[in-house]
Amino acid sequence: MRGTFIALEGGEGSGKTTIGERLKLAYPDAVYTQDPGGTALGEHVRKLLMSDETAGIDVRAELLLFLAGRAQLVSELIKPALDAGKFVISNRFALSSIAYQVYGRQRPELLSLFNTVSQEILQGCTPDATILLDVSPEVGVARVHSRPEEPTRFDNEALDFHARVREGLKKHVGEFGKAIIIDAEKPLEEVWQEVQKAVQSVLLVS
Repeated sequence: MRGTFIALEGGEGSGKTTIGERLKLAYPDAVYTQDPGGTALGEHVRKLLMSDETAGIDVRAELLLFLAGRAQLVSELIKPALDAGKFVISNRFALSSIAYQVYGRQRPELLSLFNTVSQEILQGCTPDATILLDVSPEVGVARVHSRPEEPTRFDNEALDFHARVREGLKKHVGEFGKAIIIDAEKPLEEVWQEVQKAVQSVLLVS
């Protein structure tokens, strides 16, 4: 019996990592990963893409690097886990590529490239549900810059970029399983309660 796959999505500063850490504790038997990341290759891709080394990279190359990391993540981790009946949670997945590279970078023509490559690499591993932690660019970016960690090159994009990302996330979230949109500007405990209810509803159906 196939396992259950939930993707956590949201713009910068939406609280995905914080919620993900709580989900790890709440569901210790789940397979928790991030995209890009989750494999040795994926972590190398992540480090490269988040750093200033790739500032000015061609958007097609940027998209293909994300897709390469995702191909390895699906093949090495997600598909085997789902085939074994496990519960998989990913901090970001395919929706982020549409939001960031197609909408954020204002390259609508790349949607066909994304769709074509995704058909080959996902191997049927689309999320059963996507939980979108929705936050305004102003709030999200303010949160990011209040952290002690050094911001990534995506964190440092202009507000207009983050507004376009939010538009892409909300417009396409329904293409990646059941769409669950949660107001992530609420207090953390309220957001967490809503996420727990959402996850339970998905697991019950599965």
